[in-house]
Amino acid sequence: MKHVAAADQLAQVHLQAAVAQAALGEFEEAGRRLDAVLALGPEDLLAMARTAAAYIDSITLVTGNEFATGKPAANASDQSVSLDERVPPARALTLRLMSAWSSKDPESFDALFAAAAGNAAGASHVRDLFVYALEWTENKAASASNPQVMVKSLCKAMNEHGPSPWRWTRPKG
Repeated sequence: MKHVAAADQLAQVHLQAAVAQAALGEFEEAGRRLDAVLALGPEDLLAMARTAAAYIDSITLVTGNEFATGKPAANASDQSVSLDERVPPARALTLRLMSAWSSKDPESFDALFAAAAGNAAGASHVRDLFVYALEWTENKAASASNPQVMVKSLCKAMNEHGPSPWRWTRPKG
């Protein structure tokens, strides 16, 4: 059978497999699968980033400003050290992306992601959002979550925010 899957189709399968592997503790192998996701064009990569953000948002109780400050919104003003001084640049971008996503601000999420993916320095930071999803997966699975539940949660996020499901084609024999 000849392989004819589109790049976005392969990326979706690789992300699902990466979540399953991370849930089983195979973090390094899971991380290697992210190259297929990061090779996507801008539109599909943004859709996969939305998928990752929706997935993270579904498996964690952290929301909004808590991602960027590490404190509930009421205590956020007590933060004296900036986010950029506390974490590496890639993680700072990821936390800002998650703060925008979980605050129900998709326009800010899209703008932050597009700005990062659109320049050479930021493009290297984009991977961290997907790594962060795998880290949360590994963390949740370690506390006895069923790996199937993690993949199902990712698939739900992918159906809502990922690349169009209508472009799937069957392999030609």
